[in-house]
Amino acid sequence: MKVALVYDRVNKFGGAERVLLALHQIFPDAPLYTLVYDKKSAPWADDFKVIPSFINKVGFLRNKHELLAPIAALGFESFDLREYDVVISITSGDAKSVITKPGQLHICYCLTPTRYFWSGEGEYIKDIKFKIIPKWLHNYFRTTDLLISKRPDKYIAISNEVLDRIKKYYHRESSVIYPSIDDKFYSKDYTSQKSREYYLIVSRLIPYKKVPFKESCWFYCEICRGGR
Repeated sequence: MKVALVYDRVNKFGGAERVLLALHQIFPDAPLYTLVYDKKSAPWADDFKVIPSFINKVGFLRNKHELLAPIAALGFESFDLREYDVVISITSGDAKSVITKPGQLHICYCLTPTRYFWSGEGEYIKDIKFKIIPKWLHNYFRTTDLLISKRPDKYIAISNEVLDRIKKYYHRESSVIYPSIDDKFYSKDYTSQKSREYYLIVSRLIPYKKVPFKESCWFYCEICRGGR
């Protein structure tokens, strides 16, 4: 059985990238198709056979994913995936746009329906980059995302919350398979909440993560000052 993995963009490291590493352990020979690939900012992908779209030829776009939204679906549609039996798209955006043929199985491991069209739309429209997009164009891309959501044969959600979103926005049924965890960070000894002095959040500081910025700002600046 030949398997291909498809992911939105390979230019950072976070939770979704850990999912890809787990899938790579299961399917070590599966190539990774993606819209853009920045090797310097994604050393975790060195063990993958990464196949970027034609858009990757424009170097400055590799880390400007907010500019890629109008052409992202086209980039994924350009891939020829006919040789694979199973295509697994891991996405919170456009990777589900890939085109498969009858007899192929396209499984979408959905991180969330495209956030800036659906569950996170209210937060994104406050951003100046989104304010300059005409309403009619936003609605066009939103409708396109809904149409593209019909392409996967099967949806798998990362949580019950995402399962509900898939049902609400895409009108598709799904199953939940939780992402794997690295249990070395967990203690076997229970510690009550009253005895805890602080919580540690390791995250990108972007609005939808809802990290309390005032509390995290000093720590973030200290890391930057240390050059880490």
